Amino acid sequence: MTGITMPPVDLEDLYDEYHESHWIPAPCQEACPVGTDAPSYITLIWEEKFEEAFQVITATNPFASVCGQACAMPCETICRRGEGGDQPVTIRALKRFVMEKLGHDYRLPPVQVNKSQTIAIVGGGPTGLTAAQDLAEAGYEVHVYEKGSRLGGMMYVIPEWRLTRSALDNDITRLLEHCPGIKVHLNSGLGDEVSLEELKKRHDAVLLAVGLWKDRRLGVPGEGDELEGLYGIDLLVNLSHNKPTMLKGKVVVVGGGNVAMDTARTALRLEAQEVQLYCLENRKEMPAFSYEIDQAEEEGVIINNSWGPKQILTDQGRVTGVEFMRCLSVFDSEGRFNPSYNPNETLKVDADSVLVSIGLQVECSELDGLNMMDRGLVKSDFENMRTADPKVFSAGDGSFGPSAVVYAMHHGHKAAYFIKAFLEGLEKPLPYKTPWRTRQLPLPQDPAWETLPREEQAFHGIDLTCPFPRLSQCESAFDLETAKRQAARCYRCDAETGSAQYQRRDREHIHMMAKIEPGDTAQLRTILLGRLRPRDNPFPEDRPGQLDDIHFLPAALTRLVIDPYREACATKTMIGKWLELDMPYFVTGFDQAPIEIRRPLAESLRAQRCGYIGGQELISAAEAKSSAKLPWLQLLVAGDSEPRADADGLVHVIGREFQPIRQERLHEKQMLGLAVAAPALEKAIPYALEQGYDLLILDGTEGIEKPWVELRGAPDITVMRDAIRILREHNSEEKIALLYFGGLRSGTDVAKTIAINCNAGIFSVAPAIAMSGLIAGDHMEFDSSITQEERKTAIDHWFRATIQETAIVTRSAGKTNIHNLEPEDLRSITIATSEALGVPLAAGMEKRIGY
Repeated sequence: MTGITMPPVDLEDLYDEYHESHWIPAPCQEACPVGTDAPSYITLIWEEKFEEAFQVITATNPFASVCGQACAMPCETICRRGEGGDQPVTIRALKRFVMEKLGHDYRLPPVQVNKSQTIAIVGGGPTGLTAAQDLAEAGYEVHVYEKGSRLGGMMYVIPEWRLTRSALDNDITRLLEHCPGIKVHLNSGLGDEVSLEELKKRHDAVLLAVGLWKDRRLGVPGEGDELEGLYGIDLLVNLSHNKPTMLKGKVVVVGGGNVAMDTARTALRLEAQEVQLYCLENRKEMPAFSYEIDQAEEEGVIINNSWGPKQILTDQGRVTGVEFMRCLSVFDSEGRFNPSYNPNETLKVDADSVLVSIGLQVECSELDGLNMMDRGLVKSDFENMRTADPKVFSAGDGSFGPSAVVYAMHHGHKAAYFIKAFLEGLEKPLPYKTPWRTRQLPLPQDPAWETLPREEQAFHGIDLTCPFPRLSQCESAFDLETAKRQAARCYRCDAETGSAQYQRRDREHIHMMAKIEPGDTAQLRTILLGRLRPRDNPFPEDRPGQLDDIHFLPAALTRLVIDPYREACATKTMIGKWLELDMPYFVTGFDQAPIEIRRPLAESLRAQRCGYIGGQELISAAEAKSSAKLPWLQLLVAGDSEPRADADGLVHVIGREFQPIRQERLHEKQMLGLAVAAPALEKAIPYALEQGYDLLILDGTEGIEKPWVELRGAPDITVMRDAIRILREHNSEEKIALLYFGGLRSGTDVAKTIAINCNAGIFSVAPAIAMSGLIAGDHMEFDSSITQEERKTAIDHWFRATIQETAIVTRSAGKTNIHNLEPEDLRSITIATSEALGVPLAAGMEKRIGY
């Protein structure tokens, strides 16, 4: 089945549903830098749906085969199965199982170029190629300039006994076949074959993903350029080009990171009789992956912690050993790398070869000459991957220091996101967020899931039967039965109800109670007391009146002449004489929101025929995709804005202190209004009636003109009660439209305000949340992993669901027009709300609460 192409992925299958109450991202997915949906592909393995598992794995990971063999596994370090004495799920090994089963055959459908702009990417490693794929999928032509003779970057330097060349080649082939818009230029080094200025002239944006290739020097006596074979990276690079160096006798490796570990283990495979590794860090501080350290020791590497090199020992230009001194600490009190030593405790170690592997840095005279380098790295801002040159971006190890492949891919995704924003003209795009995707699959139903132990891939170490340079794999992939057993161990932490009755904490308690030893009453008592802890009184004495405390009375259907469940419910709403809406809804608060939020909201408001209230248009004519008019009421704050003739209404913000406002209509059908809080109503309403104003915004917040003001405290709903009372006193209830703002979250809330005698409700935070908004203190932040198309779909669904809710509530009260709702249809369940709105308490509540 070589060359089989995967069918196009259904967008519904990839919908980002982290906001659903019954699904939350599992810790493993949150920990993954590229957001791999491990729970879904693990479940699909258990169900033997390997093609679907392949789709899940490759959805955000272009180097899935590489990660199946050589990932840093941040997901496993946080796996909840690893808590309480158990072991984490073998997430990486399960990924490898799928990729070795299908990765060499299956291909993703090709995407075509549909945009005129082009991008240059300098560097063909994981960062550059991940960014290239994202940009090509977005329709751009991407040119990758690689200084070497092959793509892959430092992934090719990972020894073959840890990462097979076929796995890496499969990933690169799949990526290039998937993205024919990626044009590859090999042997094209920056500063040698091509300059940065040339790239800027040829292309609309440039990404520097140059990686780390040059070794860092020790800076100790005896180290010199005339000494050959002193650096571990040279050994690994030569081996990757099939130029292995035979090592004899005793080898000393200096360093405690992944490159040092690979160097030490490779030295054993190159015939070294003994390999000793010395590093500054103690065992817990070593930056190398823990599994690599364990495997290195199992293969025979001798690790010596807390020693730093004092000098390289030489004899007639030949390395003979290293003198070390005891390292007391690696980091200072502020956490900075600043080793301290005991110079009186030294150790001389003889060696036939010394391999220094203490780190890597960028080597590029071109960037040095442009003042774009700092301490061996390209100067770049991690928040937006920008350099000082507005057209040049930079990401990956060459900008932010050494990391694993999966982190380099994250940099590539992030850089591509900001490059797309730059090419689309977005000056301040939303902060980048790793997308979390899910298939929302049912849990594996293996009855032994709780007792199944963790099983490791078979570890072979060094195969002595393999010929020099002994590059056979040190681990074997799972077989089917092992993979299914390991998949069954997953807790599926993403599959939660999100309800008060059952959450992650509850499941943890169940597991903990099941594991308590008989007689351990202390731990059992702690859990039970936590479960039995009473909740706080939901109605404390100082709790203000809230719309949540209002309920509709059910209609006596047997007495109705009409059947509200069969007849359509009218929702059209007139504001003044000229503005007709299909739904009684306005939205406000998005004046300063990013264009990625305003555009889909504007399109949806037009389509649903709802209105916007703000100091400016929600979206300008230049930004809009439609020429259709969006109903707009302009908020006018004294001294801050000029009235606009294209606004459907001009609404002056009065707030809590009344000041008379003289405002003329700029055309015959333009409405006039005031935005007023409860303390100013006594003066504002008579004035508005006298001046012939068309509407009042009843503001229950600290000021409708303030962004996300609903997040600053509970709304003052007494503004509705007082406004209606004053209008009745003037016998003018129907002469002015009332729009309420403050704490509205649902269609039911709007139905309540209409029943109280308002004409429409104004939303702010609720639609923001529907479009991926996250509450962050007193403001909203938006999730960049959601596309504008997804936002548009989400807000459309939200409007439709909200109006259906308003209509259903109306029908349940026995009405077929939302504007026929009356105060008599309502009852309150709290004294505070009853007093705030004048709505009577529900039958029997007076006696129950002693009122």
